[in-house]
Amino acid sequence: MDFTTRYCGLTLKNPLIASASPLTAELASAQQLEAAGIGALILPSLFEEAVQADPQQLPSYLDRIRRYKDALSIPVIGSLNGITEGGWLEQAAQLEQSGCDALELNIYYIAASVQESSDNIERRYIDLVYKLRSHIGIPVSVKLTHQFSSIAHLVKRLEDTGIDGVVLFNRFYLPDIDLDTLTITPTLHLSTSDEALLRIRWIAILREQVKLSLAATGGFHEPADILKALLVGADAVQLCSVLFQRGVDEVGRLLRGMEEWMQTKGYASVDDVRGKMSYGHLADPSAYERSNYISVIERNS
Repeated sequence: MDFTTRYCGLTLKNPLIASASPLTAELASAQQLEAAGIGALILPSLFEEAVQADPQQLPSYLDRIRRYKDALSIPVIGSLNGITEGGWLEQAAQLEQSGCDALELNIYYIAASVQESSDNIERRYIDLVYKLRSHIGIPVSVKLTHQFSSIAHLVKRLEDTGIDGVVLFNRFYLPDIDLDTLTITPTLHLSTSDEALLRIRWIAILREQVKLSLAATGGFHEPADILKALLVGADAVQLCSVLFQRGVDEVGRLLRGMEEWMQTKGYASVDDVRGKMSYGHLADPSAYERSNYISVIERNS
């Protein structure tokens, strides 16, 4: 079975990418992921605030990239999470010089002010990505949240800046309230397969409308989840929660499950599968739009 895929200009041995997490933070576990069969990995984000608080974090991050590149044969993707334009540009250039194969921009931003319009928020994304794309030469992807009024339009605008891919969608970690201490507490809830459907739907809608790479992330726990993402046009699928819950050997189980289904259906490669059920390939593409809502309501009324 030929699992080879292209993502952001990189050739991966398969479409499974270990997303940024503690599992990619240490070389030992990164090597375990490679041995298990992962196609690429993304380092945990370098936060601009953290670098400002401790300038030694940047050289430490750069050294990690060099060590990973020396020890691993799979692509190593850096991750940036910034707050100012200057921080993004300076750090991105240094990550490129350290040897990472690509860069993922994790623009984790909460628009909390009533004075901030949706157009201004999107313009901030576009301006930042445009300047960064002209600043470095390695492939760049942008990790997006689904909380935009017109996701398709924003992705197209991002493509026009010259970036290589988008990752759909970021999962926000929501704060909770401790009723005993009356304090805000951080929470972490791992994903479930139900969350994959949102990603699958939007990749299906986008696939024929843009040429950049599309990666799915959030809720991919079973071979079926991954195959659905490929069928609608995903170039890669990022894994995180499933590896935490079940261990790095899950990579092999997922690949075996994908291979069994593909053999049953007579597919010889990922390219044979990709996009067969995207928006533009369906006789009734409205199934990805309002008609699905109407059908569910009628069926359960």
